[in-house]
Amino acid sequence: FLASLKSFIELAQYHNELNSPIDFIIIYIKEAHASDGWKFDHPQFSFIANHQDIKDRLDAVKILMDMGNITEENKIDVYCDTMDDHTNHLFYGWPERLYILYDEKILYHGGEGPHEYSVPSLAYFLKHNI
Repeated sequence: FLASLKSFIELAQYHNELNSPIDFIIIYIKEAHASDGWKFDHPQFSFIANHQDIKDRLDAVKILMDMGNITEENKIDVYCDTMDDHTNHLFYGWPERLYILYDEKILYHGGEGPHEYSVPSLAYFLKHNI
């Protein structure tokens, strides 16, 4: 799963409601609406600057985890992509996307966010296929 703050929160809420042994992993990729780049007009949505190094990216992960209230109790592992955006390129994750992986295979490849990003579609797939 590659995502934004809103998506972090939405997925964490779904994970808590699901109460399932399914592992949720979030991979934070480059900032879609950086405060010093392609930003929204309101600072509520664009407050993280483009990452200059891996420390900046890790700091952004910590901010988003705090804002999304993602803790060890949520049992959601959060990682960040490398500065060369390896995971983003591998999964076409920008700006955000949902995946279900099992046994080294992609079972579900969600639509490109934000418009085709859908936790309800993910939930439907899980309910009917897993």
